[in-house]
Amino acid sequence: MDEPVFVDTAPEAAQPLLQEILTYLETEVAPNANRIDQQKSLLSSALQALAELGIFRLAPPEAVGGLGCPPSILWHLALKLGEASGALAFLVSQHQTALSIILEHPNSSVAQAYCSDLMLGKTLIGVGFSHLRHNHVDLKARSLPQGYLLKGNIPWLSGFQHMTMVVVAAELPDEQTLFALLPLMNAQQSSGGILHLTLPLPLAAVPSTQTVQAEVIDWFVPPDDVVGIGDPNWIEQRDNQKLLRGSAAPLGCARASLQVLATLPQSAELYACLWDRWQFLYTTIQQELGQLNPPYHAKLRAKAVQLTVRAAQAAMITTGGSAMLLNHTVQRLYREAMLYMVTGLNNNLRDALMAELLVEERCL
Repeated sequence: MDEPVFVDTAPEAAQPLLQEILTYLETEVAPNANRIDQQKSLLSSALQALAELGIFRLAPPEAVGGLGCPPSILWHLALKLGEASGALAFLVSQHQTALSIILEHPNSSVAQAYCSDLMLGKTLIGVGFSHLRHNHVDLKARSLPQGYLLKGNIPWLSGFQHMTMVVVAAELPDEQTLFALLPLMNAQQSSGGILHLTLPLPLAAVPSTQTVQAEVIDWFVPPDDVVGIGDPNWIEQRDNQKLLRGSAAPLGCARASLQVLATLPQSAELYACLWDRWQFLYTTIQQELGQLNPPYHAKLRAKAVQLTVRAAQAAMITTGGSAMLLNHTVQRLYREAMLYMVTGLNNNLRDALMAELLVEERCL
């Protein structure tokens, strides 16, 4: 299988760093991906190693101390992360997303206090905003003379015991979005506010990411912990802008499954068919990365996810019963493919995924 070539097209200052990251993924992460998937300590070590290499400096602009890599470079890196380890790719994405939200509000106290440490990986943070995609928003905020008060539930917080803080999104009475910094731990304020986390959820996929739920009771957010305010339709805008970026990790997972198929003589015809499909999608998405989020990007993302599922199914069928073992590479890839079916699942993406299934059914 040909390697996607992208390092040489990155800004010159970023090229040595990208090469070091790719070498680390190839030599240290990929061979241990099954253990990283199950052991939080190994996942933490890998995440910290990437942070120390400088992975979180790649996206931020040069004006704030970053390397200003373009979207195509970041997309390719996300593909390589997804190919090496779904759990690691997921946590890297969490920190990158939180950092990008903070950088959207550069004048906030949070940005001034934390940006440098976040880019250098000295502080790792997650995000909590998936609840905004629901009709019933679980976390509410109201303004106080000296800050904001949060109350409600956060159904999905990944990175517990990997990260120390989280950027959460809460709906204000006028339907704008408050972004606030919270500790990613059980805590109680002297004013009576309580942040209570559940035990890590027993997830079928990427369990080492340590995903928890949180109950927020009258948590006071002082001005120093306010990241910023977003528009009422912030989550819809963000999801539409990130549709193709979210195709990278699934295609990386698909590529890993296809690498398994390539080693099995009995799957040669199936491998050739799926590999042609992978190359077509890869090329098409490359051509679309610079476009301004047309609606059909949801269809492309759905096709990438469906190919990921198909490739994992093919790897499992041709591998046989041993793929049912929890520590088997194909078992991990199959569960990671399942994860990508629900990652960033808004209405547009759900409809596109369902449409792909309908096309398959009508062809039977």
